[in-house]
Amino acid sequence: MQIIRTILQQLQKGASGRHIARQLHISRNTVKQYAERFESSSYSLEQLQQLDDAALSAIVYAEAKQLQPDARLNDFKGRLEYFFEELTRTGVTRLLLWEEYKKAYPAGYEYSKFCELLGQQKAILGATMHFEYNPAEIMMVDFAGDPLGYVNAENGEIIFCPVLVCVLPYSDFSYVEALPNASLPFVVRALNACLSYFGGVPQSTKYDNMRQAVIKSCRYEPLFTEMMQQWALHNNITLLAARVGKPRDKAPVENEVKIAYRRVYAPLRDKLFFSLQELNKGIREQLDLHHQRLFQMYIPTHRDHPLSRC
Repeated sequence: MQIIRTILQQLQKGASGRHIARQLHISRNTVKQYAERFESSSYSLEQLQQLDDAALSAIVYAEAKQLQPDARLNDFKGRLEYFFEELTRTGVTRLLLWEEYKKAYPAGYEYSKFCELLGQQKAILGATMHFEYNPAEIMMVDFAGDPLGYVNAENGEIIFCPVLVCVLPYSDFSYVEALPNASLPFVVRALNACLSYFGGVPQSTKYDNMRQAVIKSCRYEPLFTEMMQQWALHNNITLLAARVGKPRDKAPVENEVKIAYRRVYAPLRDKLFFSLQELNKGIREQLDLHHQRLFQMYIPTHRDHPLSRC
């Protein structure tokens, strides 16, 4: 109570909140809160000084008023399950649901607030698990959706090539290569080149359910092709597969594909290549430039050590 009585004395003398906070080594917001509680009482500053500690404490630390429940918000929350279920039906829009909602509850929210609350609740219900990765723990592999190509020098035909993207989620260290085709032998050759580029072998690799690697998709025991199993045994790597239709299981490589579009595809968009080797040389140059660039909001960490990329 000594600090509170000192604040009272200083306020009575006309001292500013900044001065009081500096003298007592407390924040200005704290001084402001006490001053507001003094003003909201039925006593003057002089009368407050005359009160004993118990009476003054009852004023300063009075319990906050209980908030009244919001009947409109409670009604809205009670309809959320119905709203989300109806939005999955063909042709049902938020505008239609809001019109029906206003008819049933005229005092309800207007359309903009209705959509805002729906969006907030959808974000809460759609929350996903946060994954933590360790160095050399896992490598994720996927094909980019868009191919790259080169010009056949003999007849001028454009040859389009599938692009394999690999990433180490811990450091976002990535590898990109264009393949002659998406057959398994070329995929395995590209994976070997990827391990050489990384300079090490991860504990496991996770694939999208690409036919080159996964014969039978299963959440618990996926079945991999024989060549892929032999490759994994040779490199002492565990094979993993993402769940079907669950791209968030391999979110880092999905994001790396987007980065490849920006850092590799875009700079090469107006360049002509006349062989697959030239194309991959151009990819490697852009990939090296990408790895030399700092992350946005970059803060140096232990991940900058070369061994952390493995």
